Amino acid sequence: MRDVVEMASRPEGTAESEGRPVPAGGACHAFFAFDVGFAIDLDEAERALATASRRAVIQKKKRAPQSIQTQSRPLRLTLASEPFEAAGSVSAATVDVNLYDFGAASVRFTFPLNCALGDLVALSEALYDHGPLALEARRHLEGVIGALGRAVSKPGLAPAVEDYVVFEIDQPPGASVDAFLTGHREIIARILRAEHDFLSQQEVGDALAQTTAYGSRDAAVIDWHAALLLGPDAEDVRSILEYANVQLVQMRSLDDELERILDASYELLARFKGWRQTFLGIGGSELRRLGALHADSAVLFEAATHSMKLVGDQYLSRVYRAVSQRFHLPQWGANINRKLETIDTIYDRMNERQSSVRMELLEWIIIILILIEVVKGFLPA
Repeated sequence: MRDVVEMASRPEGTAESEGRPVPAGGACHAFFAFDVGFAIDLDEAERALATASRRAVIQKKKRAPQSIQTQSRPLRLTLASEPFEAAGSVSAATVDVNLYDFGAASVRFTFPLNCALGDLVALSEALYDHGPLALEARRHLEGVIGALGRAVSKPGLAPAVEDYVVFEIDQPPGASVDAFLTGHREIIARILRAEHDFLSQQEVGDALAQTTAYGSRDAAVIDWHAALLLGPDAEDVRSILEYANVQLVQMRSLDDELERILDASYELLARFKGWRQTFLGIGGSELRRLGALHADSAVLFEAATHSMKLVGDQYLSRVYRAVSQRFHLPQWGANINRKLETIDTIYDRMNERQSSVRMELLEWIIIILILIEVVKGFLPA
């Protein structure tokens, strides 16, 4: 009876469940994205970090037209780091840092893999919200920002951080990618969701819903916590995933900043009521500050969302659409646009109120002058 229960609890169709471990060679990449400032002059940053930096290039798939564009290629540098242990895997003694011109940075830790596919579940669990790795990434960035100096406009390492895990797995010998994904779909879903327990078929289907491939020997399975890349030459896909993760942290930071601007706008409106509204109006410096904050936010949003154009590579475009849906980037963008419009409306109302107050003051001055002239006419010469 016990054997029957155990067999019923095992997921069907996986060699791992039948006692035959599936090799999983390759690498695991843990990304941590940060907002480090308003903008980064990458040319000046490259001069400041000339001994340890290079420009990152996203490799296009074959037969892609030459229309893939980036406003400015990220600046990449490699730094020495203490190795970290996670679920039996040890990270490399270096980390890679990518700097983006719209004021963001990404830190990558790499864990070489030489284990069974089932062991990746524990590694994914260990890397989920890994506090020590996030602190180490922040420590590295603090040193980099200090070395960049004036290359960073309005520097400030924001508290928000977004992590993402990418598993790059070599294709198993003698197995097609489709057969591999079909035969190990349950274990792959648990890796993507960092879930130790078995998942329902509905959850498995949702975890594997965003699967895309370019050829018969590669595939990318993208979820919200992690992605699984199969086959050779996955660096271009990994770069897109890293960029989307950076976009996400930028949108989070920008959304928080817009919330603070909205709160400040409401407080400003509340301060100028009654006689203050009639005789003093709203200070010009307050209006200028609100306008500057609104403009900075709009510029940053435009830079973060449109710094890369993938119209020239349909495969990478599909990858980006998939990860955008998993990260809910369109919803973040719509929310930020709505807040920008609200701030713009508040600014217009404040400006109209200021103009109205000035007109009222001018009318009172004219009335007083007329009264003075009238009174003077009744006075003896």
